[in-house]
Amino acid sequence: MELKNLTTLDLSENPLESPPPEIAEQGIEAIFEYLRQPPEEAIEHNEAKMILVGQGDVGKTCLAKRLIYDEFIEDKSTEGIDILEWSIAAPTADEEEIKLNVWDFGGQEIYHATHQFFLTKRSVYLLVWNARKAQDYEHIYYWLHTIEAFGEDRPIVLVLSKWNERDDDLNMKELREKFPQIIGLYKIDSEDGKGIPALKDIISETAWHLPHMRTLWIEPWYNVRERLERDGRNWIEYSEFKRICQSEGLDKKQTDILDEYLHVLGVIIHFRDRLELRNMVILNPEWATKAVYKILDTHSILNRGGILLHSELDQIWDSNIYPLNIFPKLLGLMNKFELAFELPDKKSHLVVELLPKTEPEFGWDETNNLRFYYHYDFLPAGVITRFIVLMHEDLVDRPDGTHLCWREGAVLQREGTRALVKVKPLEKRIEIKINGSRKRELLAIIRNQFDHINRSIKKVKITEEIPCNCSEGCPHKFDYIQLLNAENVGKNTVDCPVSWKEVQLSALLDGFVKKEERKDEYENRYKDEKFVFVIEQKQENIQKQEVKQDVKVKQEVRINLKIDLPVIQSEFADLKDLMLESNPDPDPNLERKLKEIGDSLDEVNAETEKEKLNKPLNKVGRFLKELEDKNSKYHKIVSGTKKGIDMAQKLAKTYNKFAQWIPALPVVPDLFLGK
Repeated sequence: MELKNLTTLDLSENPLESPPPEIAEQGIEAIFEYLRQPPEEAIEHNEAKMILVGQGDVGKTCLAKRLIYDEFIEDKSTEGIDILEWSIAAPTADEEEIKLNVWDFGGQEIYHATHQFFLTKRSVYLLVWNARKAQDYEHIYYWLHTIEAFGEDRPIVLVLSKWNERDDDLNMKELREKFPQIIGLYKIDSEDGKGIPALKDIISETAWHLPHMRTLWIEPWYNVRERLERDGRNWIEYSEFKRICQSEGLDKKQTDILDEYLHVLGVIIHFRDRLELRNMVILNPEWATKAVYKILDTHSILNRGGILLHSELDQIWDSNIYPLNIFPKLLGLMNKFELAFELPDKKSHLVVELLPKTEPEFGWDETNNLRFYYHYDFLPAGVITRFIVLMHEDLVDRPDGTHLCWREGAVLQREGTRALVKVKPLEKRIEIKINGSRKRELLAIIRNQFDHINRSIKKVKITEEIPCNCSEGCPHKFDYIQLLNAENVGKNTVDCPVSWKEVQLSALLDGFVKKEERKDEYENRYKDEKFVFVIEQKQENIQKQEVKQDVKVKQEVRINLKIDLPVIQSEFADLKDLMLESNPDPDPNLERKLKEIGDSLDEVNAETEKEKLNKPLNKVGRFLKELEDKNSKYHKIVSGTKKGIDMAQKLAKTYNKFAQWIPALPVVPDLFLGK
């Protein structure tokens, strides 16, 4: 507490253990407020979410009730989300308990776009599947990607239900290589309890080792949390929430911090940034989420093409649970979740997830269109529907008064310029076509909204693309950021990999963003990719020092480090092929090793997280160092041909350009490089 003048604290690569990240993310003031409390007043708090996901009718609800109540309770499919509480013994010698808030997610496809708002980092995930259904294998990958996109690196336990009916296995080696957060595969049967004890043990062990477990809560926070839990009401006004906090000795600043903390934990729902929701603190998240999912389950809205009439809300929502005066706030909650928006008549909402899936007939002028694309390695549910909600004020009206949009696309209009935006699910691509006099301006607005959506999606490579214009109908799409990079290093042209014609960079880029604006965009896009090193150097006789002495000075150096993965992949592949062709003594072991390095390189790309790049690049480094050893088989094969030596040295130079800056990678000695 001595750092009274501290204004900025960057902990992105060195997270604090205390306070918890939800406090640290609120800034220095919140950190100081947390640390200011006397430690003797703190109470250890062991609470987390356990989230069950998987397709519909795979046994998630039966499993949840077997775990919590230790009995088999058959139930109908979950509508939306059910939330249950479970106290489980911690894996310690002491009589400690973990409180798990169990969120049982309905598996029907209509819910998938909404589930993402409740997938959180403070969670253990149970991915439940049923081997009786062959299609469940592909659904496993869908859910693993979805958890990773919104829950990031939280642990995942795979649970095979219906054990007694079929004993199938997954390729766990392959799954764990792609998703290292998988804890293991557990086979159970909820009906007779088979496998349940082992599953309980791993849940307890996994939850206990979540990073936020055993967080110290100061006593006033704990008291507020208990009072809210005992309250029994579904929601209270914010003024009452403040009074509760004040009665426990919290001032306004501390109340704001606790408010945000409880919201992020999912204990309450409180959106202070929305006028219609600011005065509503939801104490029962299940009550609010059920209201949203009841809308999605209403067939009359689906039959009406997604139009929700305000006059039918009292038929959808039970007035004993949802009184009339709460309707506007619940509709505001749907707006906040980017699920719906109010129509101009003020008597209805459009629920975008319930729009018709088929694209309607309409005319579109394909002449002189500006085309832009987003390509996703994995395309989560809800990207295009969220976009439609965000851009609803610019939707084109049809003659019948409805908007020109459907579940997978929309037509927008602003200042005489039109845009057609739609998803191509099989290509995992969003396509944007714009015609009119202000194409660049409208594209900038559209990209801004997709940036907002894409920021909520983690661990997914999203590439912005523009079409090649080397010839009419060329199918190639350039990576837009790579083109900005080429321009930034002084390139004037790039080659089309389809026709191999040279294409002028300015002719490619000028239609999208003005040249004077591109440099700023490049810097903003790449600022997170810059490596920061702290270098210690000695300086002698520093000015303003009367005594000559050695002083260590820390200097921050920012380097825009570009790893030429496509070049490395290509150069290694060529060298590997040459080595296999030139080896007079075929060796299956050698072929296997070379193939392993090549496969490891092919699994990554330039956008892969830096930590995951280390493994394949380390293999290349070790391969190059072994080449230096004159007694190695690698060296003997390569040194047998002049072409092999040249190719090996070329690969080594490419590799060394960046290996010198990454401590985890070995640098190839100069001797090998033939200096």
